[in-house]
Amino acid sequence: MRAIIAGAGPAGFATAKWLNDRGYEVVLLEKRAVPGGKVSAWRDADGDWVESGLHAFFGAYHNLLNFLAECGLEDSFDWKPAEMVFISPGHRLAPIRFVPGLPAPLNGLAGVAISPLMTTGDKLRMALGLLRPIFGSQAYIDAQDDQTYAAWHLRHGMGQRTLDDVMHTMALALNFQRADQVSAKLVLTALLHFAQETNAPKMGLVKGSPHDRLWAPLTRLLEGRGARVLIGRAVERITYDALENRVSGFVLDDGSTIEGDIYISAMPVHNLRKRLPPAMRQFPELGNLSYLKGQPVVTAVLFFDRMVTEVNNLMFSAGTRLSVYADLPRVSPDYHTGRGSIVELVVAPAGELIGAPDDELLAAVLADFYRLHPAARQATLLKHHLVRIPNSVYSARPGVDRYRPDQATPVPNFFLAGDYTRQEFMASIEGAIRSARRVVERVDQFAAAQQLSVAS
Repeated sequence: MRAIIAGAGPAGFATAKWLNDRGYEVVLLEKRAVPGGKVSAWRDADGDWVESGLHAFFGAYHNLLNFLAECGLEDSFDWKPAEMVFISPGHRLAPIRFVPGLPAPLNGLAGVAISPLMTTGDKLRMALGLLRPIFGSQAYIDAQDDQTYAAWHLRHGMGQRTLDDVMHTMALALNFQRADQVSAKLVLTALLHFAQETNAPKMGLVKGSPHDRLWAPLTRLLEGRGARVLIGRAVERITYDALENRVSGFVLDDGSTIEGDIYISAMPVHNLRKRLPPAMRQFPELGNLSYLKGQPVVTAVLFFDRMVTEVNNLMFSAGTRLSVYADLPRVSPDYHTGRGSIVELVVAPAGELIGAPDDELLAAVLADFYRLHPAARQATLLKHHLVRIPNSVYSARPGVDRYRPDQATPVPNFFLAGDYTRQEFMASIEGAIRSARRVVERVDQFAAAQQLSVAS
């Protein structure tokens, strides 16, 4: 059977690889000039890499790590100590370190206990408030989806100060919006997974550009095994036969139609919605995709003439527009060029700034960065890049989780992959890979049913 996959991000690549393993004929389409989706990278006019965003990978990402190991890419990450380094104008550097040698969740609770970030009273209230989700179940956490994390936090006796100094920052790193905007399920799911396994909070960053380390090798692997990876080929429209209730083709941007037996959208949900014909939107599972809105985010990349930071890890910032950032030459070996800092920053929430002129946006980023790193004012900013993504991960607001669709749709030969689809993780690269594993299971079930129908 021939499978056509639209979208060469993490979900699309994993789906293509696993279907190819099973003997399907695979065509993977990507509308942009580079693969990788939300984890893409490209070179600027000087040959320097620009990334679509700053991405961290965790020990809890078992499906992702196993997938990369299958592809011979298990050495893609530079692993850092299990810690969250918070920085603010008031606290300066204040890490929360998971204590080595202790099992989960004691390693995390002990890390909170010795952190300079909170007062003793705040630590006790935090530990008591988080007992239920840490030692609870996913079913309990699922039931918290109709409220914000901030509301849940305060109702369980944890104070405003820990919300401001820690949890807003965590929510911004997870979904590019504050804890008073995101569903409690989002933050509590992350806490549950990190608390259940000792190595779960281990953090890694790609050793270099995601393009060189991940997507180019995966493209070579797929093409070497007979799959086709077509870059710069956008799906403009999905053709649908309502009488037979089946997708009959993907119409591409050059007017041609590519046909197969199975069609899989691994596009971002906002792109998929635009390409669904009205007849397909009549199905509630597809019509309800309108509730899944993309969250805006801006990535700023600052090139300095000297090193301006000292931390070899991610830095989480409270009370600024810079939710999380890293100095690439410190955290990624391939960026060790002997030149100055290349600071990659996530600007979130970005709703008010994403449409601002470049000079205004850059001034806002630098103002906050210099507040956190005053010595950087003495360095020369050589150049910068501002990457605006109006629709990034789906916005995990309260009550939205019920609209996340299964990977199988009411159209038997049409399937969905992506972190917005239903799986245990939420908006993350691990969620994307989990969705790919599920979509392959659904495709296998469809193929088996087709064979039985032909045989009978």
